[in-house]
Amino acid sequence: MNIAIQDANIIFDLLKCDIFDAFFELPLEIHTTSLVIAEIRRKAQYDACQQAITKKKLMVETVTTEQYLALQARRQSGLSEADLSVMELAEAKQAILLTGDGALRKTAKKRDLKVRGIIWIFDQMVESCICDKQFAASKLEVLKNTNPRLPVSELEKRIDIWSQ
Repeated sequence: MNIAIQDANIIFDLLKCDIFDAFFELPLEIHTTSLVIAEIRRKAQYDACQQAITKKKLMVETVTTEQYLALQARRQSGLSEADLSVMELAEAKQAILLTGDGALRKTAKKRDLKVRGIIWIFDQMVESCICDKQFAASKLEVLKNTNPRLPVSELEKRIDIWSQ
């Protein structure tokens, strides 16, 4: 089974589309870090993550104080300690990094990490028959209207194909 390391923005997008639970049906072992969980401020989002953790669907790697200080020392422009923690975890586990953060994607690709985003997740969910195409298209429409950082042309291409 492939391992995937999840960044906070992926969690937020999955929750926004109400497909967070379905996401865990993918044949992936999902991990994140305690720093990412600490970024989740809304109670409903935090509770959803805690349920996934309790069900052992989401594994959380604890970042120690020593590791946190080391991350602070290596902090780069545009990247938070949480960003660095998931990138380094993906590197250590030779895992896919799931993120929509542009600066993190760029830095991770420079390190030759496999980086994927929310659109790839939707592709995988459709290919794995976790959700049907029309359902996926409706959820991508939600994302298109709520997350302006996503590539609209890629979203619209899938919405058009999957809506037929």
